Formats: sequence, C-alpha cells, structure tokens
Amino acid sequence: MLNGMYELGKFWIHEENMEKIEIVLDANKLNNTKKVLFVDTIIDGNNINYLKITEEEFTLQKNINYMYKKGSSNSTNLSPSSLITEPEKTFNKKFFKWFKDNAKKDEFINNIFLMLDENKEKIMEEISNVYDKIDSENNRNVLLTIRFSLNENFKYLNDYEIFKEILLNKANEKYYKLGSKKSKGTSKCYLCDKTTEVYGLVPSSIGLTFATGDKPGNVPDFSVLNQWKQSSICPSCALYLEAGKKFVEKYLSFSEYGLRYYVIPMVFFNKEKVLEEIYDDLLDIEEHRKYSDVVSKEEEFAEIIENLNDILEFKFLYYEASNSSFNILGYVESVLPSWLHKIYKEQHNTQNLPIFNEEHMNLIFGDKNVGNFITRITNQNKKYSLNQYNWYLGLLRDFFSFKNNNKYYIELVNSIMNQTPIDYEFLLKQIMNEIRSNWRDYDNKGGIMRFNVFKALHLIIFLDSLNLFNGGKKMPFEKMNETEILNMLESPDKKACFLLGVLTKKVTQIQYSKLESTPFINKLWGLNIDKDKLKQIYTMAINKLTEYNPSNNYFYKEIEEEITLNLIKAENNWKLKKDEVSYYFVLGFTIGDTFELKDGADKNE
Repeated sequence: MLNGMYELGKFWIHEENMEKIEIVLDANKLNNTKKVLFVDTIIDGNNINYLKITEEEFTLQKNINYMYKKGSSNSTNLSPSSLITEPEKTFNKKFFKWFKDNAKKDEFINNIFLMLDENKEKIMEEISNVYDKIDSENNRNVLLTIRFSLNENFKYLNDYEIFKEILLNKANEKYYKLGSKKSKGTSKCYLCDKTTEVYGLVPSSIGLTFATGDKPGNVPDFSVLNQWKQSSICPSCALYLEAGKKFVEKYLSFSEYGLRYYVIPMVFFNKEKVLEEIYDDLLDIEEHRKYSDVVSKEEEFAEIIENLNDILEFKFLYYEASNSSFNILGYVESVLPSWLHKIYKEQHNTQNLPIFNEEHMNLIFGDKNVGNFITRITNQNKKYSLNQYNWYLGLLRDFFSFKNNNKYYIELVNSIMNQTPIDYEFLLKQIMNEIRSNWRDYDNKGGIMRFNVFKALHLIIFLDSLNLFNGGKKMPFEKMNETEILNMLESPDKKACFLLGVLTKKVTQIQYSKLESTPFINKLWGLNIDKDKLKQIYTMAINKLTEYNPSNNYFYKEIEEEITLNLIKAENNWKLKKDEVSYYFVLGFTIGDTFELKDGADKNE
C-alpha cells in the first residue's frame, strides 16, 4: 500500500509541477470558506507599515497564497492564516501569536511582529468591523491572513521562503515526533533506497498503517525511539506519500453502502504511461461530475477498469475518518482488473437470468414496477444506489447492516475481492436471520420477506458463479428459467424442501379463502426447520388439504407425489442443515403463487 501511495504521489507532483508547500497545505479544510480578510501592509525599504483590512471573495485556486495549515486547537497554526471563530480571539491567539512565537527566527518576521504589536488595537477593531458586516450566512467561514504591497504589487505568504521553511519544518515534526520523544536516525529509506536521515512515524501520521508508534509492542525493543528502524522513510518520500494520500482522497475515494474506501493502483509495467492514462480518465470523470449526477462516480470508475488489463492491480482500503482520527477498517490486496471484469460479468449474467426477468417478477411482485429484479428494487427504494457494477454489495449490506455487522461485511467483501472461499453456512445463517425476522411479522413484512428471499437468491447464484463456495456448486444456475426452476436444485433433499414450500403456500391460499386468515403459518416453527420438522410440516399440510377437501380431489396431487418421491430418495443421503432446509422451503413458499410443475400438472384456477 505504501508503495502504491508513493508512486501516485511522485507521479502527481511531477505531472502538475507542484511545490512542496502545496502538498502539506490543508486545502480540503477550506472547502466551506466564503470570505478572506487580508491584513494589508506596505513595504517601504526596511519598514513595514499597516494599511487596512481588506475583504475579498475566497477562491480555493489561491490556496497556496493563503498557506493555510491547521495546528493544534490550543496552539497556533503552522502559518499565520487562521479561520475566524471570534475576531479578537483569533487575532490574538492564532494570528498575532504566530508572529510573536517566530519573531526571533527571522528579521522580516520580527519587523512584521513589531508592526502588528504597534497597531494591535486598531487592527483588531477594523477586523471586527469588517467581519460584523459580513452576512450571517457566511461569517462563520472567513479566513484571516496577511499580504504585502511592494512596488504596487501584492506579495503573499508563499512569496517568502521563510514562511514556507517554518511551515515545512513544523509539518515534518509529525513524521518523527510523538510528544517529547523523537523517532529518527540515519538509515536506508524504505521507499527510495537512499541512505539519509529517516523518520519513524510517517505511515501512522498520514493514516496509512494498522499499527501505531505509541504502543510499545509495535516497535523494536519496545521503544518508540526505534520506530525509524522498522519503517524508515526520508523527508522527501514522506512528502510523496502525503501527496499520494491527497491524490487518492481527491480522485480515488468512494463510498459504499455506509462505508468509505480508497482504491490504490499498483502498476507493474510502463508506470508513467499507465498512470497518465488513468489520471486523464479520472480528470474526465471529475469534469463530467460537474454537469451530471445521473451516473455515479463509482460507476464511471468501474468503466475505466473495464478498459484495463492485468498490467496493474488494485488495493482497496476501507476506513472511517473524523477530524481527529483515521481508522483503517479493512484492506484488500492485489485485485487484478481481470477479476473485477469477472465480477462485473457475473453480475450481468445473474441479474439477466430468466427467473429474474420482468415477466416473472410481475408474477411474483405485481406489475406496478418495470424491469428485472435489480432494476425494480433500485427504482422503488431510494436507499439503493445499485448499478451493474455493484449491486451485489448493496444486497450483501442488506443482510449485514452497518450497525451490527460491519466487520463481517468487510470480511465478505475481502473474500470476494481476493477470490478466497466464503463460508456458505455463515452467509446463509445471516440471510435466514433476516428472513426469520420478517416472518415473525408476516402480516406486515411478508412483502419485505419475499424481496429478501430473492436478494438472497441473487447473492447465492452470483457467488456460486464465481466459485467462491467450498464444496462445489450450490445451484446449477445455467439451467435456471422461470418454468423449470427445479433444475437449479440438483439433489432430492433440496427439491423436497422447495416443493413443500410451494405446497404450504397453496395451503395458506385455500385457508385464507375460507377463513380470511392463515393460522397455518404459525405452525412452521418460525422458519427454524430441520429434516424432522419438514416431515411434520408435510404431514400437517396433507391433513389440512384433506380437511378442506375430504374427497381428496384437489389440484396439488402431483406436487404431493413429487415431495414424497424426493423425500424417499433423500432419506439415506440427507445433507442439508437447518438453514438450508429453511431457505429452500421459504423459496418455494415465495414462488408458490405462480409455480407449476414442468408438465403443467399444477392447474390451480
């Protein structure tokens, strides 16, 4: 990951001909800034005189002029520029104090300090007057800084090397300083391989490591002073890493159903050329996003990936961030474009299976909506931002909610991206927990349950098509269509469970026609069904059908016979556990409204 960030940062700096100072500035923290107040001064020989306070519209393009770099809350910033909280307080404790603290470092800064000290009361009064006239909507987003009139032209902080030198030296401290302790020495830099002064806290200070230098067990000899021996990075490479992090934040930072993540490319060959091509494409995305919100940033990036081959790989870093911390939640290594192509392809194949087409979905869910299942749930539920590249992630998130199962969700995504086996039993247990929750309130959530059953079916078929389940195929999805759904269930035990679900739905339909209620649903053990309970349900369903039709002249004899035949075949080779039994049963129950045996024997009218 560090190498990827390093290469990106190095490329970006050279491509855009950036100054070092641009890399470390906190431009992103000025996104909401509306106004800038300049303490205008005039330079006359060796004299610096105060002129006035000038208000201007803030423009991020001039960020380097302002040289804003936030410091700690109880200290000054790393340059004089400060966001105003209260005019007098900001001037005294941030702006004026910066010059006071640094006056002895340089004659020019000392002269500015003396000028400010001499005009202090007047300057504070004028700042307050101008600030108070700014409309209340903008007065919380005002930057205070300084500029100098020289030969009828303005000079800004970045025009003087001393301001840049002080800021860079102070900014570098986070790379090696922890409280009063310092972690630096002379060694070979991990990134550029040069022997020079190196720092030990660079990755953690930027937020690119799972370990922290303040914990003794994470450093050599249990001393933070020796951290530089373990992760030695020189000042120049630290800036490249800083630039790489900002590049990713700007162009390769995405959101995914409650999670945020970075995508970090690692190029194997022709690095400069490949990175240039990717950068041009990313700039096109940024330009397109200014004029259209129809296509998501994630979707447009996926289209870039589709044009790449395996001369590079991607790393995915999941994180959560606040003003004071950056926490890595998960990390996916070495994802090749060819594997992402495969994921995209199998999503396309799965959602376009006949069983999920518009005609069949109309039979299951009604014809108020149009399109296949994925299109349908995307259109009717505003919380979804599903597209052809990511719908499996949205469905997974439905079964692994952010609040309770974030860890498991990330682990599953990691497995999918890394092509490592997924625990089918664990996944199905989580799916059934959600479906059982719906079942307990079937009268109100029966519709939600049906959607969840089909979401689960999409996920199982999709993951199955990627060969991510141990123990072979769970469903031969290649044979599936809306009229031969039993073909996806290759074993008698699965067929018995599914068909009994169908028959049970028929029972509830007859029951509702007679009683206007379905008490039979309450006898199904809350969908906690194993082999023995399945047999009991079968007996109860047959008895109930006989009760409603004593002559035994009903339209479901063929289904009953198929269930009997499959139960007999499966008796000595029953492999299904409780969650599988329950899922195949509820799948049949969900499809029971429209199901017909292949020979058309089911003729409910």
